[in-house]
Amino acid sequence: MEENQTFESKLQKMLIEKQQWFNSERLVDLLEEYRLLHTCVKTIYDYLIKKSLLIEDPYRMDQRISDIEVPDTTPFTESEIQTVLSERFSKYETMLDFVCTYYRFTVDGLPLHKIKKMIDLNNCFMWDELTANNPKPNTRNLAIVVNKAKINNPGVTISMLTDAVDKCTKTCKTISKYLAELTAFQREFYKGIIRKDIIENPDFNKEKAYMSSESEISEIKRLFPKVLGKKNYYADLIGELVNEDFAQNKEDLRERILVKLEVTEKKENVRESKTVDTKQILISTVMAMGAFTPTLIQLRAKLIDNFELLFAKKETLFSRFLEALRKALGLRKKERVCEINIVDQKTGATQHETIHVTQFMYDLEKKIKSFNVIATRSSEYTKIESAPEDTILSFVNKQLSEIQSLFTIINALDTHFKNSVEGMNKARIKGLKIDLEALRNSIINVNKKRGEYVSIREESEQLKKLGINNV
Repeated sequence: MEENQTFESKLQKMLIEKQQWFNSERLVDLLEEYRLLHTCVKTIYDYLIKKSLLIEDPYRMDQRISDIEVPDTTPFTESEIQTVLSERFSKYETMLDFVCTYYRFTVDGLPLHKIKKMIDLNNCFMWDELTANNPKPNTRNLAIVVNKAKINNPGVTISMLTDAVDKCTKTCKTISKYLAELTAFQREFYKGIIRKDIIENPDFNKEKAYMSSESEISEIKRLFPKVLGKKNYYADLIGELVNEDFAQNKEDLRERILVKLEVTEKKENVRESKTVDTKQILISTVMAMGAFTPTLIQLRAKLIDNFELLFAKKETLFSRFLEALRKALGLRKKERVCEINIVDQKTGATQHETIHVTQFMYDLEKKIKSFNVIATRSSEYTKIESAPEDTILSFVNKQLSEIQSLFTIINALDTHFKNSVEGMNKARIKGLKIDLEALRNSIINVNKKRGEYVSIREESEQLKKLGINNV
């Protein structure tokens, strides 16, 4: 049992660190690759339309898209190239635009079923094998059309098309690599959720589960709908998890997982760049704040449930009567108020604070929306990017101050829930520690980036005062 707890503790810690790395680095890069791919595909598409080699769909901008729809890949005749390829390539470009605009590039925003669709979309056109002999109909016929576009055209046009195709080839390879990495992590992350939310659930019968691999699967199946709702049940991943608990080589399996979860690839230090772009460093700090979004969403959901349990014990027959009377008279519902103790980590002093629950949850929802603007790179995000550095820095400082204050309050609420909820409801309280640890790591990461920016900017300004170029 102690061995299992050691593995579980280390696993959850590494999953959080790897999730943070994906959210703040790898998935930021993945989005940039998709943006580059979309730009190049649109360049090719627009030129083929201009040369009348493809036919533009006048209604394509009116389509309502809710998720990736992978273009058809079935064979079609040479006489259908203009009509069929036009429809498929147009849909391909539209889907790339949709991914760049509406997909949330976070671990939580890209579960396994979405990654599968992204991989299928990538395979619609094989850019690294764009030849007239390719067996894939979409790729073969696109190659034929692109080659026609180069005939009797100036060198600059040919160069433009060749460059766009080359960039599509490189970006697709990079995207495929990143998606493969994300898929591998999501499989471990999924198993980590099973361990954290089901196996560590008070209702999970460990004594029965650890009798055999079949018993553990049975216990997981029993609690899965109750705990994880409509989340997909992947039998193969559950099988892997059980092997890690029962197989003779379970130690090797566990060790491989921990090695796989190590964050070994780090972005190059900005100081190594020949020319320091301080604004770009500051923008990367802003982008890192997008990682707050998924954690805050999880915390919000758990807080809603915990507040319900907290106030459920305070309801009496008389209080329910008063509430019904207020409703009948059209009076405002009595505000829920929560008194918590906040301990200053530096001085140890205790501060009492009153939490007005409705306002607190409203403010939390606003905060999630503001960080989601960053996470999704929505149109409002461009206002931040185009602002002067001092304005962006003030924005970062304000957001960090508020998120740190929010962290302190939620941490105190976690303690308050555990101490105040009694009876049968106590076991139903949802712990916030793991999510708070993830939030703390995100705050540390943003603080680190901000510190790096301030340091480099101060150094740059000092060099300018001395008349030295920042190289």
